[in-house]
Amino acid sequence: MILKTQVKKFRFTVAALIMCCLLGVSGISAVASGSSPESVNRADHLYKLGLFKGTENGYDLDNTPTRVQGFVMLIRLLGKEKEAINGSWSHPFTDVEAWADKYVGYAYAKGLSKGTSAQKFSPDDALTARDYLTMLLRALNYKDASGDFNWETSINDAARLGLISSSAESVLEGVMLNRGDMADMSYAALSKKMAGSAKTLAETLVSQGVFTQAQGTAEGVIGAGSDWAYTYTAYDSSTISYENQTVYTTEGSVYADIIRVNTKNPRVKVKSAMVGNTIGATADFKSIAYQSGAAAVINGNFFEAYSDYKKPIGHVMVGGEFLYGVSGLTSVGITKTGEVRWGRPALFTRISSDNAEWSAYEINSTYQDSYCSVLYTPAMGSGVTISSPGYVMVISGGVIMDYYAVASGGWVQIPQGGAVFYMGSAYAATDYFRTPKIGSGVKLEYYLHSPDSEGFSFDGMESILSGGPRLVKNGVADYTLDDGFKEARFTTASGPRTAIGTGYDGKLIIVSVPSATIQQMRELMLNLGCVNAMNLDGGASAAMYYYGNFIRTPGRELTTTLQVFVS
Repeated sequence: MILKTQVKKFRFTVAALIMCCLLGVSGISAVASGSSPESVNRADHLYKLGLFKGTENGYDLDNTPTRVQGFVMLIRLLGKEKEAINGSWSHPFTDVEAWADKYVGYAYAKGLSKGTSAQKFSPDDALTARDYLTMLLRALNYKDASGDFNWETSINDAARLGLISSSAESVLEGVMLNRGDMADMSYAALSKKMAGSAKTLAETLVSQGVFTQAQGTAEGVIGAGSDWAYTYTAYDSSTISYENQTVYTTEGSVYADIIRVNTKNPRVKVKSAMVGNTIGATADFKSIAYQSGAAAVINGNFFEAYSDYKKPIGHVMVGGEFLYGVSGLTSVGITKTGEVRWGRPALFTRISSDNAEWSAYEINSTYQDSYCSVLYTPAMGSGVTISSPGYVMVISGGVIMDYYAVASGGWVQIPQGGAVFYMGSAYAATDYFRTPKIGSGVKLEYYLHSPDSEGFSFDGMESILSGGPRLVKNGVADYTLDDGFKEARFTTASGPRTAIGTGYDGKLIIVSVPSATIQQMRELMLNLGCVNAMNLDGGASAAMYYYGNFIRTPGRELTTTLQVFVS
């Protein structure tokens, strides 16, 4: 179908409870606390106490920690990190990376670990609840060598000593530990008394100068109400699933193919894609699906299917970069952490240099007039044709390379890795306009021209697609029909359709139907438990692929798709 009107490594390292420089580790399916609001809150407290280190990836609470992370954490909880880093240690292990060498050497020298064999430390092996509780009990000065506890019964011993709850004791043996659990367990350990002492672990760290008494009180690990035991919280480890249903609506039954996606599982990534990352490029859906390596693929934006230049309609962000940006339609965005956002984001691009600032109203749009401004990137191709007189700023390597007037019919080359910023003649004639200074450095930043009513923001955003009409908004049917959605095909006609929504459980719900009206789609998405939902392209563009099966094959080549990956 087509429309007539176009409408930024907070890797959780259990900080002082894990490590200061940590390389990436593989995500493993987790079934416990994960990134629950409570675990995130406790991780925040640990961070404020100086016990967390981070990167741009967030706390990463859903991922599984490794053995080496656990030992670095133990060394920190013992207050011995400086001693470990500044000392000279040796060990027999051949599988330890350089950054962890002193930590492992210290652990070996002090009898904290003998490795998994004579020459192997197995640093990247998953850390179990038994392993981690053993380390926490050691941090609390309990001695396994003296019989205070032992590794085999550490879960039971931790419950007996009040570190974990009895309910957690009953389930921890059979679950995969994740970083959310580590944050919770570490936070609980801080409030526990050291073996044979009246001081808690937190108070001991205060005496060692790790943080102050006031900080410990402010973050809830010292003082009234600080004594808390870790309690197991179940975590959804599902990835994606497929089903089909016949759903009854006021306008008759609808057969629907349904894919549900747990975007919060770190094994799952949902990405928007554009053929060749080039505006107007198309490809056969089967080749798109096979070449993607994705578990599931559906069609994306509406696009100019019947014109020579098959540009998309609405926003298209791929890998955190806008390949196309024209505001006006409902959009769905998915962040690096799997959060799904809904709204109608009014995209502008800020282009700032040392002494001036400009705004691009659109990205790679072919529409030009005297008042508009458009940012052109390599996604547009090798260059752009000028249809309205104005000026262009040529940017390459983050520097303004050129600025000159352009006439209608002219052609401007877009530098690879750079951009061309077109400004209409009236835009460049305003009092606040500043002439670009060649040689100045520039920074490009996406921003909202006006706040989105649903709170949509670009923070952490990785993928965006647009569509319409909106089907469900905040749990109720949405009957708004924007320009471009007032024809019969969006009011009374029935046809193949694709829709996307989010349920009350936060999962992404992807639907493809062989035939339905928009009203039936509203009722269908509500019936499936959607809080928010919108219609995507349909008709001859309707497409759905799931693990090798082409559930719905489109009658034309496509330009944008939404792809689901499971590691």
